[in-house]
Amino acid sequence: MKKVIKTIIALLVVIAVIPSLAGLAITPLWNSIIATTCGFSEICFWQGTGLFLLGQIMTGGFIFLFLFVGGIMHKIHYHTDDWHSHWHNMTLEQKREFIERRRREHFGLRNHKTADSDATE
Repeated sequence: MKKVIKTIIALLVVIAVIPSLAGLAITPLWNSIIATTCGFSEICFWQGTGLFLLGQIMTGGFIFLFLFVGGIMHKIHYHTDDWHSHWHNMTLEQKREFIERRRREHFGLRNHKTADSDATE
């Protein structure tokens, strides 16, 4: 349960802090560069934050946020003490067999031995 609470807090920090910092950076840059050179009007903090979010949406920049959230969820789901001790108690042959099975089942890949045996048949 503590991991879930830490995850939620980390997610809220990332969702709130990064756009806020970007808004704080974009606002004075816009006002000092774009407003003076191009003659556009000055913007406020919220408009700077909105520009950042618009840029993220248009360029697909939120992929980093999704990777961050996905990484946290993966860590919560798979990195428990049970799994950690189970993996480290496996023999090297069991680990290789597990990895090959995962490759075949989840990635559609086959090891070279299977491909060679299919070619001879």
